[in-house]
Amino acid sequence: MKLRLFALILALSAAGVARADSTGYAYCGSFDAYVLLYKTTDQIEELGKLRCDEKVEVLTRWTKFFQVRTADGRVGWVRSTDISGTPGSARRQGTPFGLTVPTAAPAAATELPLSNRDILNMRGMRLSDGVIISKIKTSKCDFDTSPLALQKLRAAGLPDQIILSMIQAPHASDEPAAKPVDLVDVAVPDGTAIEVVLNADISSDGIQQGTIVKMTVVQDVIANGTIIFQHGAEARARVIAMSEPGRMGHPGAVSWAMQDVDAANGDRVPIDFTSRTSGTNPSGGVDGAIAPTWEFRKNKPTVMAAGRHFQAVVHGNVTLKLTPEMAKSLAAPEPAAQPPASAAATAGSNQ
Repeated sequence: MKLRLFALILALSAAGVARADSTGYAYCGSFDAYVLLYKTTDQIEELGKLRCDEKVEVLTRWTKFFQVRTADGRVGWVRSTDISGTPGSARRQGTPFGLTVPTAAPAAATELPLSNRDILNMRGMRLSDGVIISKIKTSKCDFDTSPLALQKLRAAGLPDQIILSMIQAPHASDEPAAKPVDLVDVAVPDGTAIEVVLNADISSDGIQQGTIVKMTVVQDVIANGTIIFQHGAEARARVIAMSEPGRMGHPGAVSWAMQDVDAANGDRVPIDFTSRTSGTNPSGGVDGAIAPTWEFRKNKPTVMAAGRHFQAVVHGNVTLKLTPEMAKSLAAPEPAAQPPASAAATAGSNQ
């Protein structure tokens, strides 16, 4: 530990180089017109350019780089050889490069999040575990808590209680928890009626077990003063079993059942065919039964024509959760008020 501390002090006190948490100046060589400022130490993305002798605040050091803050508050990384402890390079008047305006007011101080290296530095200063943990709890943090990083922290002699505090600390980039939205519950009773229509022709030749048959809600369905299923919403049936035609002219059979329908809030609500017959069915008794059988014969496929209407009902009691805005937009219009019976009678007698 003493050897590492001595090496750090030696590096920071090298001739002409600024130390961390101090003032530094952009150093230009004889043929340089500016100093490059990077977003990160990988030097891939350039943040801007510093004028020669431009004054910066040195925040910290990482290997061969200084992290600096410019007069207008931008924070970036500069090679340590490009920062001097004193202004010494020749000034170049009229150089068009630079991030800052000399007359600009200094920006408000930017609090940098604590990193793994900051914790190790505080440990090297012989600060107590309690002080370090308190600093973690009261600061923005951006710790690397990957398994490899934790192994390195443990190998550096960091106590478990400090490592645990680093793991539990919120990240500086974490967004504050969003305020929960008060939702409106709309009860949809079991057996709520829905009328649906077949979207396209369905042939016994083109389906198999598991095939989804798509339908559309014919008209708005209202429950407790709210439109729960809108006109045009998608409903789905499913082929649940299929048998091929047998000998002696025995027909094949397709069994299918209603599956679900899209509610106004995007939920899928389970539905069934009604058990009430809604008319004659020359194609094999599809209307009016739960999981009805649809018959067809060999080499004679049966086609269910598009536009066929079916009656369905909600399966079980369902509660839809809507935002207040959605509940307001889905409120069913009030029915037109009917005149009182006495008034109607009076109007008739006056004619």
